[in-house]
Amino acid sequence: MFANNEITERGLLNRALDRLRDEVTLEERLVWAHSIDRSIKDAASPAIPFRSRVAWPGVVLGAAPALVAVAAVLRDEDVAVTREALDAVREFMTDGIDSPLFGSDPLAARRGADELRRELAGTGVAQRATAGVPA
Repeated sequence: MFANNEITERGLLNRALDRLRDEVTLEERLVWAHSIDRSIKDAASPAIPFRSRVAWPGVVLGAAPALVAVAAVLRDEDVAVTREALDAVREFMTDGIDSPLFGSDPLAARRGADELRRELAGTGVAQRATAGVPA
């Protein structure tokens, strides 16, 4: 465990914390689902001045159908979402440089949101096993 006054192995606590860091809680998922809903609602609302918007309303509304599907998956407690999938949602919703949601092309935003939806529905998401019921 110790060699030359250095720790060569991580203890049980560190290993447990590493596992917990990779788990996605329902609370995190609900926060991102609410963020998606709020973005769509803000884009559809004429009450917010155009100069106060970060994303173009037409771009957000163009991606809305796929984003609603993503929010539905995030709210579903029976679906296990990986950390990588949740990070992809975070990047799509907040990365003003690389995310097509912050561009000026509604079609690109829709394609990006569809790709995100496929990622959540694909290998990044596994059905959670329940006691006594095969997965």
